[in-house]
Amino acid sequence: MRGLRRLHAIAHRPGTFAEYGGHLLLAFSQIATTSRESLIRRTALALGLERARAWQAGWPQTRCRLDADTVLNEVIASYAAERMGLDHEAIRNDLHVLIAGFTVPALLYFDPRGEPPPRDIPAECKEGHVNRRGATRCASCGDRLATKSRYEIWHYALTNAYFCEQQAMPLNVRCAHVVQHLPALRPYPQPGSDDYYDSIYAVTHLIYTLNGYGASPLSPAGLVEELQFLESSMPWVLEQGGVDTVAEVVESLVALGLPDEDPRIEYARELLLQQQNEDGGWGDEADNYRCFHNVWAALDGLREFEWRKGTDPVNPAGNPTQP
Repeated sequence: MRGLRRLHAIAHRPGTFAEYGGHLLLAFSQIATTSRESLIRRTALALGLERARAWQAGWPQTRCRLDADTVLNEVIASYAAERMGLDHEAIRNDLHVLIAGFTVPALLYFDPRGEPPPRDIPAECKEGHVNRRGATRCASCGDRLATKSRYEIWHYALTNAYFCEQQAMPLNVRCAHVVQHLPALRPYPQPGSDDYYDSIYAVTHLIYTLNGYGASPLSPAGLVEELQFLESSMPWVLEQGGVDTVAEVVESLVALGLPDEDPRIEYARELLLQQQNEDGGWGDEADNYRCFHNVWAALDGLREFEWRKGTDPVNPAGNPTQP
């Protein structure tokens, strides 16, 4: 409960909410709709709806500044608001028009229908400029550019395709188009390699899209390599101690069937509890993203999920987005 209230306080920061409102609304909606404890559900719903109404009220100003790099955040916000029961048909219609105005590569960096995740997408420069694909120096400041990990590109495309699909947006890419490239990402990197950190997030976000962001358990059938990879990554993750990484691996392993009593799950959760601050948060206040993401991830790693009643674990082998 302290963590939830801390998350709500962070969501009231104008700059944080303007940049990450979609993710913050998703956090509240996920907790409100998948938590086993009724008090947690009710509290998350009340706090989330308050922020969702603020998002709705500010939409005319938000709409004016959207571009290909920011519009997908609003699709996530729309999904979360709908999940919490907020009627916002006018905003959905606006988003439909906006998404239709951008090409797939402009939105996802590449087109998964015709190629695997590429290795030539430049990261932003130190000043935050976005450059064309293949660029090695920033066209604005001249800085040498690093390239984004193909695992990061892949999970960015996967999650955004998922939310566009859920909201019936006119993005002609479905999760299946992105997941078809999963074999190209296997075998996964070894600890210490350049892509290792991003590969962990690619796998955890695969789990999220397959189980509806905490709505259903998953059968490990069809995800054997992913389960083995997450299990093998646990020692490295715990040694690093990154709150959001530890929590995402815990949440994903539980979704894949590891019991709460598993010693690795118990140890990781104890580590998360030890790292919680008195204000309910999990630190990293200087980083605008990790400030809220640590709290969200930790809450998901610690709480119990209320899986959909009357459903068996989702088997990816029978799922349209099968790996």
